[in-house]
Amino acid sequence: MSSARITGLAALKRKVEYRKWQMETGRLISEIQRLDDRISQVDALKNIYQDHLTKPALTARELIGIRIINMHLNERQDLDKSRLELLADERKRLLAMLAAKKGEVDMLEGEAKRLKRREAEEKLEKFQSLLPARRV
Repeated sequence: MSSARITGLAALKRKVEYRKWQMETGRLISEIQRLDDRISQVDALKNIYQDHLTKPALTARELIGIRIINMHLNERQDLDKSRLELLADERKRLLAMLAAKKGEVDMLEGEAKRLKRREAEEKLEKFQSLLPARRV
C-alpha cells in the first residue's frame, strides 16, 4: 500500500473524528441556546410576578404564594446560570480542540496530496525510463 494512500486513510480517520466532535459541539451550542432561552423566560416570569405584587388588595395567601414562586424561580435561574457557565467553559475547550483537529486534518490531507503527486511523478519517470529513446 502506498504511503499516500496510508496518509489519506489517516486523514480520513481524523476527519471522521473531527466530524464527531463537530456534532458534539453543535449539541453543546444548542444546549447553551436552550439555557439562554429558559433563563430569559424565567426572568420574564419573575418580572410578571413582581408586577403582580404591586397590585392593590393583595391577600396574604396570594403574597405568600408569589413569594414561594419567586423563590423557586430564583433557584431555577441560579441553577441554569451555573450550568450555562459550565457549558460555556466546555464550549471554549471544545472549540480549541476542534481548531487543533481541523489543523491536523488539513495537514494530513495536504501531505497525502503531496505524496500522491510525488508518487505519480516517480511512476511517470519510471515509465519514461522504460521507453526506448527517440530517434532523431
